[in-house]
Amino acid sequence: MRFFFYKGRWIEMNPAALSEEKIVEIGRECRRYFHAHPEISTQEAETSAKIFSLLEEWGLSPVRGTGHYGVAATLKGKSEGPLIALRADMDALSVREETGLPFASQNEGVMHACGHDVHMAILLETVLRLLQRRDDLFGSVRILFQPSEELSPTGGARLMMKDGFLDGVSGVFGLHVWPSYPVGRIGIKGGPLMAASDRFRVTIKGRTAHAGHPHEGVDAILAAADFLQEVSHIVSRRVSPLDTATINVGTISGGSRYNVVPGSCILEGTIRTLNETTRDHIPQWLEGILKGLEQSAGITYEFNYFRGYPVLMNWPKPAELVRQTAQETLGEEAVMAHVEPDLTAEDFGFYLQKVPGAFLWLGCSTPGTPAAGLHNARCCPDEKALEVGSRLMAGVVIKALAALSADHDFFQKDGSLS
Repeated sequence: MRFFFYKGRWIEMNPAALSEEKIVEIGRECRRYFHAHPEISTQEAETSAKIFSLLEEWGLSPVRGTGHYGVAATLKGKSEGPLIALRADMDALSVREETGLPFASQNEGVMHACGHDVHMAILLETVLRLLQRRDDLFGSVRILFQPSEELSPTGGARLMMKDGFLDGVSGVFGLHVWPSYPVGRIGIKGGPLMAASDRFRVTIKGRTAHAGHPHEGVDAILAAADFLQEVSHIVSRRVSPLDTATINVGTISGGSRYNVVPGSCILEGTIRTLNETTRDHIPQWLEGILKGLEQSAGITYEFNYFRGYPVLMNWPKPAELVRQTAQETLGEEAVMAHVEPDLTAEDFGFYLQKVPGAFLWLGCSTPGTPAAGLHNARCCPDEKALEVGSRLMAGVVIKALAALSADHDFFQKDGSLS
């Protein structure tokens, strides 16, 4: 018998004997705790400590990573076999909460506005479900709680990989709550699901002059306007119409006084792509525009390009395994019939560059109720998504371990599941 600190008191708890109602209740309480105590990227100290303590109380042997506040633990099944990883992200956002929830953020100006509180609670619920079904596990499960997913362009996934938490893993799975879908529905597809996300910063340098003598200066803002015009042509004329890309210039800052020809202008923006070849071309095209302006307008420039998260590319067989498990666990209608990639980004893509696996979108909106989007101050996922997500992920683990124990290369082969 183990003891578990729950609702302010220690209670006896045998994880293997918990009722379904108790698992759901524990998951809900965990979510509300995390929601009330959000921490931004690189500062997840209290969150990390809470997760570490829970995993210890449940009989696991968690370890902390050097990657800020990452936590990992391995849950062993009844027999030796392959190793599957499940990941949840931990960090919150610098957003002032407006949900009015009784368990709203107690940290001023910080909020779990992207559902990572739900992700952590789902993974903890999944751990409890897997502890009950250890005899069904033909191998082991690596539990990953990752910091700093919001810290683009670096992210926390590479830190977890650097710490070796993905070593020996044969498959990795993760999820993200998705307000566009109602509770009980999921989105999954093989191939690109979420975009690569890169950033750029351009400093255009001209020459100041009196506004009455513009011919004596080089107007950096005018050159920036020409740059913006040419950038709009990249997506419409350089990228294939069968491909997808977007370039957004989000900030422009230039000039010092109304009657001075501006001598400098700084522009910053982001690029989103679903194709790594297109991703590689775009910085070359951007700098090509600047080189042209150097000749035509007489400016000089600095061009800084920051590669961020890669395209999140689901492996076909793991994605199909998720789809089948969802239909078996949640019902035939659970899987959305048509799933389009999204141009938001996720550093889970780094894991999928190293290990076969899949990432899914978990419906979290209440049917009939308008849902606030992610990164919104009113973002409030329906807590019914906790049970749906944990049941699904537990089923994915069991099914994946069974397949891999029969054929270690199962995820890397072509063909449908059988």
